[in-house]
Amino acid sequence: MASGSDGNTMDTCAVCLKTYHDSKFLPCHHTFCAKCIMDLANRHTGEPFSCPSCGKPTSLPQGGVAALQANVYIQKQSKNSKEMCKIHNTRELEFYCVKCEEAICINCTMTKHEQHQIGNLPTTIRQKRAELITEKARLQKAEKDLCERLKTTRAEQKAVLYKTASVEKNIRDRHAVMMAAADKFRDEALDSLRSVSTDIEDDIDQILKQQENNLKELLRIKRQIERAWNFGKASDVISVVQELKTERGSEQALAKLTSQGLTTVYLPVLHFKVTGDIMLQMTHDFMGTVIKMEVEVAAPEVRVVKRFPCGQEADIEVFSLCHVDSNQPGVCVSYERRGLKEDAVGTKFSEDGEYIRRSDLVGKVSRRRYAKGKLMSESPQVGCINSYSKSRTTAHFRLSNNLSGKADVVNVKVTSSNPLTVEKETEFSINVGAHRAFDVDETGQFFVVVEEPTFPEMWRKVKLYQRPGGDPVSTYTPPAHLSCFQPSDVCFSKLNGEQVLLVTDELNDCIHSVHLPSGKLSKVPFLAQGCPWLIQPTAITVDVSARLWLACRGGTILCMEPVDK
Repeated sequence: MASGSDGNTMDTCAVCLKTYHDSKFLPCHHTFCAKCIMDLANRHTGEPFSCPSCGKPTSLPQGGVAALQANVYIQKQSKNSKEMCKIHNTRELEFYCVKCEEAICINCTMTKHEQHQIGNLPTTIRQKRAELITEKARLQKAEKDLCERLKTTRAEQKAVLYKTASVEKNIRDRHAVMMAAADKFRDEALDSLRSVSTDIEDDIDQILKQQENNLKELLRIKRQIERAWNFGKASDVISVVQELKTERGSEQALAKLTSQGLTTVYLPVLHFKVTGDIMLQMTHDFMGTVIKMEVEVAAPEVRVVKRFPCGQEADIEVFSLCHVDSNQPGVCVSYERRGLKEDAVGTKFSEDGEYIRRSDLVGKVSRRRYAKGKLMSESPQVGCINSYSKSRTTAHFRLSNNLSGKADVVNVKVTSSNPLTVEKETEFSINVGAHRAFDVDETGQFFVVVEEPTFPEMWRKVKLYQRPGGDPVSTYTPPAHLSCFQPSDVCFSKLNGEQVLLVTDELNDCIHSVHLPSGKLSKVPFLAQGCPWLIQPTAITVDVSARLWLACRGGTILCMEPVDK
């Protein structure tokens, strides 16, 4: 049966869902029963009413419904739309067999379907059409859900392609770093070769000059003997013989002249500290191996926005950053170029990445490379991490290494607008080695530290301490499917109203979101998993608006905003 443009069958009114009775055109050319149009007009007495199909405002002419144009085509179709029984060709289909679920004529009710439950066909068709509307809505919902899933899958496909390109760039950058380092080491080795060769050549030149002078002395004595033999007077012969026996020509003098020569030879030799296999393995380890890491596609807890790059170097490492909430909000970043031994650069950027200035010691950021595993010195600054609270009038903590395997935790209070002017309040020690980063929860009772590995260990550890210190109360154990885990920074934050510990894992391109129940660290799902920009995260912090700021290897700065659920 043909269908109208409004989605209803041509013999069915869109208002009463029944076969048209006295069908009439509205000015917008949609057709309804005359009675249905009258009911609509009566509910809007004296005012325009909306067409049930298109919603266009309309009103009745002066003659009312009777003055509307009749839909002669539908009336003609309704007369010719009677469906005949395929068995009894002269009988119209008027009934419905409930058991057999088919339309039948009156003769069928008395033959094949005599004992079956029989219903009225028009009534059943109206019910079936209502079911079709329900089923259509259900299919539309399924279509919408599938389209959303398709959209998500396409987004994931795009993310995978971006991630693939990012990993390829990372591999090429690492190769460039190795080549640059190899060139540097080659130049240093060649310089040392030239220096050693010059020293050896200078020594040989000195010996050669001495031997040449000795040879000249021997030749002079020889010529003197020849002149005395051929032309010398008696006194000259006696003088020469006397000189040969007791002075420059004596056995002792000649032995001294002839004995000055090379007894040992110096040669340049290339020394290196590792064998070829170990060197290749170290090169392979630095270059890395690409793995197929499984991540769960789940409802996101944060919305990730790529903000800005804080440098142009291929292998910049950001090891600390904090958000500054002031008249000029911005992000302070402390970073360095890998392989250089100079102190790190501290820079302040706007939230959109505009360079502002070199930054002083603000928040977790320092101009010096604190607690990054460098050799300790007597300077009280080396190995120090400062964690400032958001307000400069409240307490903050400082954690500093010493050489005894302990770290001093100092609770201080800012006494002026200068964050370096502080008043010490309390102090205690915790048993921890050299550390990379640390953070304090909002109560000031729990401390978490990223501890650097000690030989022969390779991986850092995340340890939890509870005031007043001492040994750790818990050490975080990553999920079993992560064979390697390299934490780079930690940050206490809140997700969905619950305090969690966020741990950046630069080896697996993810952020661990960790529970803190009763002083124990336990795993919960990853945060921002699968984000294509999340490449080797190295630092994380939270601002006063509960936004997370994240830095990745290479200097990319991301902002993560909590998603309202």
